Amino acid sequence: MDKSRQRNSQNHLNQSFIIRSKRIWWRELVVGLFTLLVWLYCLTVIYFFIDAIFSLHHEYPLLFRIVFKMTDMDIKDFLKLGGILFIMIYLVLSGWSYYNRKRYGNLTRRKYPSPTTKEDLMNLNMIDEITYEELQNEKVIIFETNPIGDKGEQYETSK
Repeated sequence: MDKSRQRNSQNHLNQSFIIRSKRIWWRELVVGLFTLLVWLYCLTVIYFFIDAIFSLHHEYPLLFRIVFKMTDMDIKDFLKLGGILFIMIYLVLSGWSYYNRKRYGNLTRRKYPSPTTKEDLMNLNMIDEITYEELQNEKVIIFETNPIGDKGEQYETSK
């Protein structure tokens, strides 16, 4: 059986896993309101099309159709055109896929590269062995000069 811990240390452990961010509350509120506005717009458009497809003649979509001088048939024709274009594009892409499979065969012959080893990196002559060991062992490294490429090139850091 596990030993119980003190509540305070458990709370401290839980607090260490919480990610803290520096979000500004009013900016998050504005983003939330814009998101809500976009969702309402999308639902309104879907409602408009469903009302036209099934000829429900509800009050608000009817107002939109009057303002835009449209009929249910105009909307149905638009959706038919969109459906026909979708089917045509789907058939063209399916034919292109079939053509590529016949011409090039299946692509199971591709071979993924093997993992890079230390010797592979050293053979590139871009970094020295000391820098490689630092990169492998340290969690945080601050270089004063660029370790790759020209040995004397300075970093331009913005503070």
